[in-house]
Amino acid sequence: MNRRKFLAAAGVGTTSLVGCAASQTSSLTSRHSLLEQPPGSTADALVQPIGAGMMPVKSSMDRVTRTIVGLRPFRKPGPRLEAAKLGSKDIVHNYGHGGGGVSLSWGVAELAATLVKDFGRRDIAVLGSGVIGLSTAIQLQRAGAEVTIYAKDFPPYTTSNVAGAMWHPVTLFERDQVTDATLRMLDLASQIAFKRFIGYANDPTYGVYWIRQYSLSESPMDTSTPYAGGDSLYPGLIRNRKNGPFGFAYHDAYYTLMIDPDIYLRALMRDFTSGGGQLREIAFDTADDVEGLAERSIVNCTGLGAGKLFGDESVIPARGQLSFLLPQNDIDYGYAGVTKDYGLLYTFPRKTGVLLGGSVDKNDWDLRSREDEVRRMVEGHAAMAARLR
Repeated sequence: MNRRKFLAAAGVGTTSLVGCAASQTSSLTSRHSLLEQPPGSTADALVQPIGAGMMPVKSSMDRVTRTIVGLRPFRKPGPRLEAAKLGSKDIVHNYGHGGGGVSLSWGVAELAATLVKDFGRRDIAVLGSGVIGLSTAIQLQRAGAEVTIYAKDFPPYTTSNVAGAMWHPVTLFERDQVTDATLRMLDLASQIAFKRFIGYANDPTYGVYWIRQYSLSESPMDTSTPYAGGDSLYPGLIRNRKNGPFGFAYHDAYYTLMIDPDIYLRALMRDFTSGGGQLREIAFDTADDVEGLAERSIVNCTGLGAGKLFGDESVIPARGQLSFLLPQNDIDYGYAGVTKDYGLLYTFPRKTGVLLGGSVDKNDWDLRSREDEVRRMVEGHAAMAARLR
């Protein structure tokens, strides 16, 4: 593919990253028609009505299969998505997505590809092989670029493999530090990403499927701000409804997508390499190492590593610990809520096991599993199951 064809294919129509999200959203359909749609089908989901009964999660220590710990790349001002110079090279920074990396991945990948298009080159280096790096690389590849991913680790050894990955962008910024421009970008990225993920739903090759999700609260819930991307991205959404499940006073509920990173990231790796993409194992210690790459166009998707590599002191870890129970085929729902006795608890069903979570520990770099956290989550979710009505 020649340069002109690459630029035309990569130009997905985003005229301004910080422009009016409403006007940009109106062009989503035309932009998506230019892109190769992902495989998969949207077959009827095996999910019950929002108000249907629920089977209890069987939460006990003897059903725990593993515990994993990951450090989300959190930036108080929100994710960084912008073009910059790195010596003689052009670079697009695409990192710092906190707890929304998987959810936002296709959206920020498309926006990043639009910025790369302006560099006018076909050979592209992508730094990082988590979900942001893989999605960005595939997006560029589908537009006709020759892409090489450079990373220290590859799936299943990335932070993305430790993501909860229920589709709902969260833990993205501190409200008093985020700009309106970043909020508009996140809404647009959410809209793009959700529409793309639907194309993978209920395809076992990708590990993406529909679930019903409940946000639980003992006090009235704030409905003044829409969910990320707009409430229309959450089918069946009800907000601040009284007398919720598990005996909570209030709840929100909606349908959303569960993305199993262990399956999904393997599939993205296959898609990238089968499309001719190259993988190079390398550890970058300084920005000078990046300048040494042969490619002059670079996309930085190094997540938490971008702090040290590019001197960004605003990116910090948000530690998350997850435990998994033996799978239950009768669990088609997830929930999240703060309890009096056990603090924050959330659970999502996966084909590989029932995920138990409940920790977002900012500025905590500890990757060791904490036994007291395992017990808090297991006992807390057992108590939640006992409250089910």
